[in-house]
Amino acid sequence: MQVSEVMHKGINTVQISDSIKKVASLMKREDIGAAPVFKNERPVGFVTDRDIVISSIAEGRNLNDSISHAMKHQIFSVHEKDEISMASKIMRENQVSRLLVLDDGETPVGMVSIQDIFQHISDPELKTKIITDIKR
Repeated sequence: MQVSEVMHKGINTVQISDSIKKVASLMKREDIGAAPVFKNERPVGFVTDRDIVISSIAEGRNLNDSISHAMKHQIFSVHEKDEISMASKIMRENQVSRLLVLDDGETPVGMVSIQDIFQHISDPELKTKIITDIKR
């Protein structure tokens, strides 16, 4: 099964200069827990709601500061034509639960999460292995 069959199409992106507060508001409004961070047209990182809490609020950062203070400067991706086993492998190897999905032209077209993949895996042992590897 291909990533394109299980992914969420479309993405909400944020700019590296956006404030922590603006990004948190977007996450609340759109009911999302993560967003790729762009500098102009290029993805440069990734931020989750947990990143905002741990890297910003818990450290007393000003909510008007740039999201660059809370984001991870690494972004993991998969292509929409890749098999979900490839997405699962990337997640396990990098201990992440979400990936940016790219088309053949390397344009972001969606996101895939571990929950998206789990809906299509029936083997409980494989699910346990995946989640254990990601959360180790």
